[in-house]
Formats: sequence, structure tokens, C-alpha cells
Amino acid sequence: MQQAKAQVREGILSSATFPALLYSLLGRTDTGVLTLTGETSEKTIYIQAGRPTFATSSDRDDRLGQILFRNGTVTLEALMNAVEKSVGLGKRLGTVLVEEGLIQPHDLVEGVRSQVRHIINSLFVWTRGRYHYTTGPLPTEEVITLKLSPGEIILDGIRTIESWGRIWEAVGPLQATYRTTERLATLEPELPLSLEEWSLLSHCERPTSLQELCRLSPMADFEQCRFLWAALTLGIVQRQSVR
Repeated sequence: MQQAKAQVREGILSSATFPALLYSLLGRTDTGVLTLTGETSEKTIYIQAGRPTFATSSDRDDRLGQILFRNGTVTLEALMNAVEKSVGLGKRLGTVLVEEGLIQPHDLVEGVRSQVRHIINSLFVWTRGRYHYTTGPLPTEEVITLKLSPGEIILDGIRTIESWGRIWEAVGPLQATYRTTERLATLEPELPLSLEEWSLLSHCERPTSLQELCRLSPMADFEQCRFLWAALTLGIVQRQSVR
């Protein structure tokens, strides 16, 4: 049986590229590898049938040991000793931590899931660099699928963005009008939204300007605008251009 020819998608990151790019890839059923190259690091997400299964990064702050240390799973002394043994024995750090009884196997699995989620979330703040996506079999045996839907991944990631300039570019000006789409009913079961976010969406059942939404919603305007960006990316609201 002839294998399907690999498809390649590549380009340059801008202030609004990554959220829409990732969601478009997660919405597909194919399998492939998304690599993003920045000024100081390179990060890769492995996607299988629309779900991230693993991620790697050349950034030292994204290493598994750093994740386990920051969340309190291992102490500093234990981490340093395990790193030394890992290098000396040529074994993975996670393997050494389990063998030494410093963490349990389930801690390792959850730690890797946290690492993958951390790497993906860190990419939402990238505004410069290049991306390259190639379909085809994954070049790794790691399978640590996140317990998150594509919609949750986008919400989670955009909530990490603090740049008002990027948010305003995506949702402004005040006269921009928003309205919910039929896609909301499809995605509703998988979206972990707060009561305030659902209330905001209810105001968008009719065309409503950003200015009016800011007056109606109890959410802080910054949080509201950031959520609208996520809603736009997910396609659950549509933005009408200002004439």
C-alpha cells in the first residue's frame, strides 16, 4: 500500500499566529510534527489525530526536572543527585527518579503531562520565529496524550498571554461587533467556562459591540477581551468588521 505523501506547512510567526495555527492543526485528523524555532530555542509538538501526544524543547526551563521541582514533587537536593546519576548512567532523569524511589510511576506520567502542557502554553507568548509542520508518522515512541480537548488547550494557552497590544489587535476597536455562532452548541460540552464567560457569550446572542460588552459584563475588561480572542480563535463568536 502506497503511503500518503507528507504535507508541509511553514511560515513566520506574528503576534497572532500561534493560537490560530495550533487550533487549525488540532482540528484536523492527521498526524504530524509542529516545530517552532525562535531566537534562543526550538520547541516541537507531536500531534496524533488532532491531540498533542508529546512535546520537546531546547529551553532548560522546560526540562522535566525543572517542572517536577517547581511543582514540589521533588526537592532541590533530590533533583541534583538524580541529575548527576542520570548523566553518569546514561539514563533518563525520570527513570532515575522512579528507580531511586523519589517519585512514583504515576508521578512521572503526570510530570510529563505537565511538561507537555507547559511547553505548549509557553508558545502562546511567542510573537517571533518560524514554524514548520509536516504530516506523517511520529518519530517518537512517547505517548503522553493530554487530558484536554483542543478547545481547552486554546483557552488554557490564551489565558497565559499578558500582552495587551496583542489582545487589542485581535479584538478591537470598541465599535467592533460580536455575535455567537452555531459552533458554540457543538463545542459547549468540552469548554470549561466560568459563569462570567457564559454570561458574556449570552450577551452576544445578538450583535453586540465591544464597548457595550465591557459595560454589561462583570468581568474585568482585560479578562473579557482576552476571552473574546480565545472565542474568536475557537470560532464560537464571529467579529463583524467596522465600516
